[in-house]
Amino acid sequence: MDNAQNKILLEAGTNELEIVVFRIGRDYYGINVAKVREIIRTNIPMVPIPDAHSSVLGVVNLRGNVIAVVNLAKHLHMQSDPQERRNRIIVTEFNGIHAGFWVDEVTRIYRLSWKDVESPTGLVKSKEGYAVGVIKIDGKILMLLDFEKIASIINPEAGLEGVKDEIVAGAVTFDRSKLRILIAEDSSFVAELLSSYVRRVGYQVELHKDGLSAWNALEAAAQKNTDVSQQYNLLITDIEMPQMDGLHLIKRLKENNKLKKLPCVVFSSMISQELSVKCKQVGAADQITKPEIAGLVKMVDTYVLR
Repeated sequence: MDNAQNKILLEAGTNELEIVVFRIGRDYYGINVAKVREIIRTNIPMVPIPDAHSSVLGVVNLRGNVIAVVNLAKHLHMQSDPQERRNRIIVTEFNGIHAGFWVDEVTRIYRLSWKDVESPTGLVKSKEGYAVGVIKIDGKILMLLDFEKIASIINPEAGLEGVKDEIVAGAVTFDRSKLRILIAEDSSFVAELLSSYVRRVGYQVELHKDGLSAWNALEAAAQKNTDVSQQYNLLITDIEMPQMDGLHLIKRLKENNKLKKLPCVVFSSMISQELSVKCKQVGAADQITKPEIAGLVKMVDTYVLR
């Protein structure tokens, strides 16, 4: 996985991604390569955890690291296909957490554009909101899953739900209520929590479900005004989003003379040393890893008046 990861990281800002495609029962799903550390066989010794979440099979010792393994089929209330020869554990890292997800089979890696990823809407939208993208590949329809939400449901303290209300508040020397923050976030789960916190500390918020929607709003503002700060004071964006990812959004924004002074903060579960470099290369003012909302608010306070 390291070579695939490095390849896509080197090309960040092109609005492309690579996904690991895996199967549960007869259905196919995807996860961003940038979140995958490795894929291992399921014959590794596993120790059960007393009183663990019903979806957690146990923990494994992976080269000295103790990693919890989630039965993804059980969590999604689906029938699994137990075949040791094909079953795999996808070892992930996001939000600073390592976890393993047991799946029936890993099929291959696909490279595609975020333009090919559609937001689930209407009847396609899953009841629990676990699907954040719909992709059509080789005659198959597969879903990109919201692994952050799955992890947060299993362990709320590991996700945004674990953030305490009181830690995001803080005294500032300016009036937050006069400033508008544009947020681009595809996960309805994260978007709702994030926007509510930013509003709670006093900022105005305009929320967009993907980078393309955010770009259209920014471009429209640029066409109306020579000074975009009259409408927006800062952009908070996720990285992986349907239609247009966060790095490509910032890249396009910085190429526009009327928009380039708008400070941009990346709020993502995938921040690593490599991605931090890419954030700076496309022009982001800063970046922070989910679920550090307290740190995010402090960061917004720092950059919003620049």
